[in-house]
Amino acid sequence: MSTMTAPTARDGGETRPARPPGRRRDRRSPSTPLERVLRWGLRVVVTLVLGYLVTPIVIVVLESFNSVDYLSFPLEGWSLTHYRKFFADSAWVDATLLSARIAALAALIATVVGTVAAWGLARSNARGKGFVFALLYSPLLIPIIVLAMSYYFTFADLKVIGHWQLISVAYSVMGIPYVLVAVSNALQQFDPELENAARTLGAGMTRTLLRITLPSLTSAISAGALFAFVIAFDEAVIILFVGGSGSVTLPRMLWDSVRNDLTPTLAVAGTILIVVCVGLFLLSELIKILRERRERR
Repeated sequence: MSTMTAPTARDGGETRPARPPGRRRDRRSPSTPLERVLRWGLRVVVTLVLGYLVTPIVIVVLESFNSVDYLSFPLEGWSLTHYRKFFADSAWVDATLLSARIAALAALIATVVGTVAAWGLARSNARGKGFVFALLYSPLLIPIIVLAMSYYFTFADLKVIGHWQLISVAYSVMGIPYVLVAVSNALQQFDPELENAARTLGAGMTRTLLRITLPSLTSAISAGALFAFVIAFDEAVIILFVGGSGSVTLPRMLWDSVRNDLTPTLAVAGTILIVVCVGLFLLSELIKILRERRERR
């Protein structure tokens, strides 16, 4: 009478019992009651933190639809009156367009300088490149009020207070660190042998940079540029010091309106700032996703 044996499978010359069909190996150990309590506790804490961060934004957006001419919450009614007032007031519209113009130029300058600096530091073997990186990164570490005061004294000596082009240059200094960090991280994952191969095949340094390196850094450059734009678009401290009477941006209009009159039009301006910032971050993620899909193909 034969003896029944379990089916076996070979793995590297060693015989081991075969796994019964229809069963999967669960590598996760069964959770204990304490682990389940901690997991649910963590979820509750994360939910409370997110709610704490998002609630003020939601209140501002809801307040922009208030039907009365003063700030009140809960809302006393729903209306688009204050949106019509905002877009009918040339002061608010001009301030918004000036903010966009300053932010666009600041983002352009920060993107060019930050990308070139990151590429140069990544390809350099000089001893002082760590100091140069720290110097370019330092605007994030210096208090914004200190930067604003230094810009004010410099602009006052040069008699250029209120010139929006130079204000863009000041904001670009704040955007350079974001581009520098984003592009530097991308360059660490970039294979330099691709550049060497292109140079070996006869491509010059400029052509290699434009055809090989920069296309691989599109996502990082776009993310850095969007961060630089957002910083310049909604920053209020520097413009209070160097804006003068000729350059009134949207954050400065908000500041002046808070001091003079509290109306739901302020919430409309705040909602526009929120929509622009969130929209740019979503655009950054979309660019990243499209880039990854194209690389997979």
